[in-house]
Amino acid sequence: MGDHDQNDQDRKGVAAWWRASPLLGLYRPALVAAGVGLLFSIAGAAAVARWEDRVNKIEFENAAETEAIVMQNGMGEYISRLVALRTLFESTNEEITRSEFETFSTRLFERHPGMLRVAWLPRVNRKERAEYEAAAITDGVSGYRIKSLQGDDFAPAPQGDEYFPIFYSTQPKTSPVYGMDYASIPERRVALERARDGDRITAIRGRLYEPRESSRLPDVIVAVPVYAKGTSRETIADRRRNLAGYVVGVFDLPLLMQSIRVTTGASPAVSVNIYPPFTGRIVSMAHALPDFASSASAPQSMRDVAQGRHWSGILRIGDADWQVRAVPAAGGSLETVYDRAVAVIIVGMLLTLSLATYLMLASRNSRRLSLANRRVLELAQTDVLTGLPNRAFFLARLDMMNSQLSVRGLPFSILMLDLDRFKNVNDSLGHGAGDALLRQVALRLKSALRATDVLARLGGDEFAIIQEACDNQRGSATELAARIAKLVAEPFLLPGHRVEIGTSIGIAIAPDHGSDQEQLLKKADLALYRSKSAGRNCFTVYDEVMSAELEARNTLEGDLRDAIALCQLEVHYQPFVDVASGGRRGFEALVRWRHPSRGLIPPDQFIALAEETGLIVPLGEFVLRRACADAAAWPSDLMVAVNLSPIQFKEAELFETICAALADSGLPPQRLEIEITESVLLERGVENHAFMERLKQIGIELALDDFGTGYSSLSYLTAFPFDKIKIDKSFIRSLTHQPRSSAIISSIVTLARGLDMSVTAEGVETAEEFERLTALGVNFAQGYLFGRPQPVDQITFDAPARRSQRDAA
Repeated sequence: MGDHDQNDQDRKGVAAWWRASPLLGLYRPALVAAGVGLLFSIAGAAAVARWEDRVNKIEFENAAETEAIVMQNGMGEYISRLVALRTLFESTNEEITRSEFETFSTRLFERHPGMLRVAWLPRVNRKERAEYEAAAITDGVSGYRIKSLQGDDFAPAPQGDEYFPIFYSTQPKTSPVYGMDYASIPERRVALERARDGDRITAIRGRLYEPRESSRLPDVIVAVPVYAKGTSRETIADRRRNLAGYVVGVFDLPLLMQSIRVTTGASPAVSVNIYPPFTGRIVSMAHALPDFASSASAPQSMRDVAQGRHWSGILRIGDADWQVRAVPAAGGSLETVYDRAVAVIIVGMLLTLSLATYLMLASRNSRRLSLANRRVLELAQTDVLTGLPNRAFFLARLDMMNSQLSVRGLPFSILMLDLDRFKNVNDSLGHGAGDALLRQVALRLKSALRATDVLARLGGDEFAIIQEACDNQRGSATELAARIAKLVAEPFLLPGHRVEIGTSIGIAIAPDHGSDQEQLLKKADLALYRSKSAGRNCFTVYDEVMSAELEARNTLEGDLRDAIALCQLEVHYQPFVDVASGGRRGFEALVRWRHPSRGLIPPDQFIALAEETGLIVPLGEFVLRRACADAAAWPSDLMVAVNLSPIQFKEAELFETICAALADSGLPPQRLEIEITESVLLERGVENHAFMERLKQIGIELALDDFGTGYSSLSYLTAFPFDKIKIDKSFIRSLTHQPRSSAIISSIVTLARGLDMSVTAEGVETAEEFERLTALGVNFAQGYLFGRPQPVDQITFDAPARRSQRDAA
């Protein structure tokens, strides 16, 4: 109460003095104006100070968010390069050598600082341990041993069921990390298992077990699971069974972030720091980014950050969320210094000028805010590599076009593009060349479009175009597609290389082919698929027949599943004869499908479908079991030949399936002949060779089917344990009128005789062909001349027909 009474008395004293002084009364208007002006100045300065604080906060948050997006995109680029290494292991048919790994890794990460090393961790079981150790020593890694970490030292790993050692690495071959078993380190083992079971990329912090600076903070270890090519990974059990190993990358996170920010022109006004998951410990980039942050002012914990102006976000590394904290850099443009408020006080009495200054500053800063917001939006909807709009922008624009279609009735076209032979460029010249090619393709596509059309990169080598309303929408779309196909077919000049590719294009037109996003995209994809099937480097406009064909294919697939489940398939047998004696030596088992409504469906209409859908596995097992069961009742001198699909060779239980079919039927293994096509030999060569040796060991004969087509290579005959070569029927058909066919068959017979193999000629239909093959020295013959495929109950097993009788027929 005392202070309040004292203030009242002071105010009364000032008022009395004001009224009593005549001088003050003279200047009273000026003083009043000065007082009012001062009050307005102070009020305006306070308002401007608050506004400056708010504007700087928004500017800072936008700048910080932009930096976070750039860092996340950069991290995504690094992770995608690790995934490219996984693709290398999962797509190749041969074992990746150490030099290939080092070359590919170096190409992927050259000019990408922040990646300390890349390593390959194969899955090594107990029996393979010595083999891997010897192989590494042979490759030049002296004293290579699989070892575990015990304390801070390495020691030979104890015996276990499996290991995940560092086998290939970008480190020098003298590095002590070679052979370190990641599974021997608990936290790394947990991360590997998490990656394997979830088929995902995992990341953990970890220290390196080699000399580094004592002040270095732990690095980030990223693990990418690799599975055996062509194997299933649908369930956890599948992924555990088919795991081949891991691609592991070790990042120097501060250096990596420095590289990303320098490359993208990071704002020096924002200091960015990163916290590991679930801790308050900071991974400061101050020592790595001297231009962007001061080590003296860098916060040391999240509590320090929370006490001042800051922005928080997430940096996703693998399956872990790292915390991003940004603060204004000391002395930067985003630090609030209230200079505008001081200016308002200086010009306080000139309210008009103050207001003009305020409005000018407001306009300028509003524009800055607008530009910052626009930049954030552009980053979210732009493809970083090509600068084109990305999938998100394309889908949003497509939704808008559909809305305009329903209101204004304006038609438009969608063109889906997929580059032909682009993978060859990536595989042969590297991802850097592939990226350069994509940028050139984007420029050519843009040159073919109008300003109102939309071009977007959907991902990989896929592009999409929205062509807005034209007078003749269909004609304009096909004209544009033809122009694009011609442009892309012209050679591209890359550094040191001249590259030629093409593009397949699918076209859908709204509203003719639909009026919603899902319909149009689906139909454009169907048209694109048709273009690829038609030979590539062409375009196709969607037609209702495509949907009908897709529906028919789906119906046929469902019927085939039912036929396999209900055992409605049939096995027919075609004989093959001994050329020397004329007697039958056995039969080839051929599957037939008698559809309840469509009748007999030729194999060429459902075998390919069965292989695409994986139904070939149960179908092949059915044929194998039925053939063995039928052949067991035949005379003991007759064999049965069964074809195996390349898809079946990828099944881990195929050998057990064959043994079970023999055991259940009682057929001796020596009477079973397995026919293998050359395409099987192109993949998993080591595994398939071992599998074929196991078949040979139990007495099964092996035949190389359709020899002379596809990728025929003489190396197959010496590398794989075949007993027989089956010459493709395309050579037999031209035998009587093309001398070159006779020369080829003669060479095959001579080669087979030298390798102690027999030769079977397929597709023999005339006596003239048979006589010519006999003269050329083939051992067996098969074709309509000796019998068509027929059910087992229509085959008679009497004494072998004499050659003279057959010739008379």
